[in-house]
Amino acid sequence: MEPVPVAEILQRQADLQEMLADAEIELALIRQAADLYYYSSVIVDGFLALGPAGDPLLLVRRPQQRLQELDLPFPVAFYRDIRDVPRILGQVGLGHNGAIGVELDVMPALLYRRLHEELFPQRSIVDLTMMIRKQRMIKSAYEIAQIRRAAAILDETLEEAARLIRPGLSELELSAALEYHLRLAGHQGLVRTRTWNLEMFFGHVLSGAAGIQAAYVETPSGGTGFSHGFPQGAGTKRLAVGEPISVDLAACVNGYIADEARLYVLGDLPEAACKALELVERLFELYEVEAQVGSLPGEIYQRLRGEVKAAGLEDYFMGVGRDRVFFLGHGVGLELDEYPLITAKFPFPLAADMVIAFEPKFFLPEIGMVGFEDTGRITAAGVEWLTRSPRRVWQLR
Repeated sequence: MEPVPVAEILQRQADLQEMLADAEIELALIRQAADLYYYSSVIVDGFLALGPAGDPLLLVRRPQQRLQELDLPFPVAFYRDIRDVPRILGQVGLGHNGAIGVELDVMPALLYRRLHEELFPQRSIVDLTMMIRKQRMIKSAYEIAQIRRAAAILDETLEEAARLIRPGLSELELSAALEYHLRLAGHQGLVRTRTWNLEMFFGHVLSGAAGIQAAYVETPSGGTGFSHGFPQGAGTKRLAVGEPISVDLAACVNGYIADEARLYVLGDLPEAACKALELVERLFELYEVEAQVGSLPGEIYQRLRGEVKAAGLEDYFMGVGRDRVFFLGHGVGLELDEYPLITAKFPFPLAADMVIAFEPKFFLPEIGMVGFEDTGRITAAGVEWLTRSPRRVWQLR
C-alpha cells in the first residue's frame, strides 16, 4: 500500500479550511468515504472534523486497532457511540457554535436528522457539496500520476481483450477474464461513484444489439446483465461474427480511476457502423480543439451535438429515444462521476489539471453500440490523453 504524501493531505485540508472561513462555516464534518480519503488519506467509519483554523480531528468508530498503528499528521480520537461526538469536539475546541457543514448530496437522511435534531440541535446545518466537488475537480500532480497508472493498466487490458475474443465466447466469460487481468495488474476492485444509486461494477462488455439496451443507471451504455437484480453489463449472450463488441472498463489505482472504451469485431462491421465511427473520430478531433483552458463545457457540448445533428445521427447519439443521456464527458478521480461534466448546463469553465473521460457513442438499431472513450487531462497546451491504446476498431479474424 502506498500512502498519500503528507504534504498533499495537509494542503487539501488547508485549502478547505480557507473556504470554510470565507463561507463563515464553523465546523465541517466529512463523512463520505471518497471525501474522507481525499482529506485524511484513510477511510474509516467516522468523521473528519475541521474548523476554519487549527488542527483537524479524525473521529473514528472503527477500525480502532488499525488506526492506532498509523502515524497520521493530525490528532485522532476514538468513540463507540455517535452521541459522544459533540463532547469530544468540545474538548478540543472545535466548533462550539455557528454553522456545521456536511455533504448533503450523499449523507443519508437518517444521519442528517441525528446530527440536526439530536447531536447539534442548536446549530444550523449547511451543505458542503459544491465546495468539495469544486476543490476535487482540479487534480494535483500526485493525483494525475495515480490516474496515469490506472490508465496504463487499462491500455494493457484492452490489448489483452483482442487476444481473448473469439466466436462463441460469452460476454460474461470475456468480462470475467478481463476483470481477472485487471486485478492482477493492480486494479483495486472497487469503482466508486458519488451519485445515489449509480451502481457500477468495473465496466460493461457488450456485443451486438444487446449493447443498445439501456440500464437503470445514468450511463449511455447499459446491456442486459444476467440477473434482474443487476440488469446491466455483460450477459450470457455469445460473441458473433460481424457485430460490434464494446469493452468499456474502469481501473482504479490507490483510489484513482481511469475510464476507457475500445471497439472490436470478429470479421467486418456493417457499413452503418463504420460511418458512425467516422463521426466519432471527428468528434474527438473537435473536442481536442474545443477543450481548452477557459472553455465552457456547455459551448463544447452544443458544438459537438450540432455536428451530430448535421450528420443526421442525433436520434442514435448517446443512447436511444428517451433513454439517451445528455452529457459527452465526465470528470474522473476518486469517483467515476466527478466534476466537470461536458453537458449543456455545467456552470464552470475548464481549467488546467481537470481530468475528463470523453465518450461519444452511437446506438444503432439491430447493429449495436459503436464508439470510444478516453481519459484526458486539460492542460495549457490542450488535451493530454492519459489512456493511450490505439483508438481504432480491433478487427479480429
